[in-house]
Amino acid sequence: MQRCLVMAALSFAAASLWQIPGGPACAGELVYTPRNPSFGGNPFYSDHLLGIANSNNKFEKPSNNSGLLSQSDPSKEFERVIQSSLLSRISSQIADQIYGENARDSGRFVIGSTTVDFAKTGGATSVTITDSSTGGKTVIQIPTPSY
Repeated sequence: MQRCLVMAALSFAAASLWQIPGGPACAGELVYTPRNPSFGGNPFYSDHLLGIANSNNKFEKPSNNSGLLSQSDPSKEFERVIQSSLLSRISSQIADQIYGENARDSGRFVIGSTTVDFAKTGGATSVTITDSSTGGKTVIQIPTPSY
């Protein structure tokens, strides 16, 4: 015991002579404590985290549901599913005419007030979609794959 006190005194004296701050070093165990209460952190910190999350939330609920279907109207949902299925089949048939086994170099499809024209020129296929009711026109350039 006396030997430890002598060593401690000598190390303190040496530290003061050479101006080493602090003398002998002491270390403790490093323990990680999470902040988020969901991961074991302090439960009193949850109000602060919720406040930060709410202040960062830029989403605003739309005032009307004009673009959204209501869950209580199954007939509207069924109409949407049928329309989507038919449009999918039509688009598959058009794609087969452009890139299928019996592909054509050009063609026209009329679906109601919408006209779809396509033409293969060089290394690209140009697809033009025209809506005659609104006058809107969309042109899509697709690289023609070589087989």
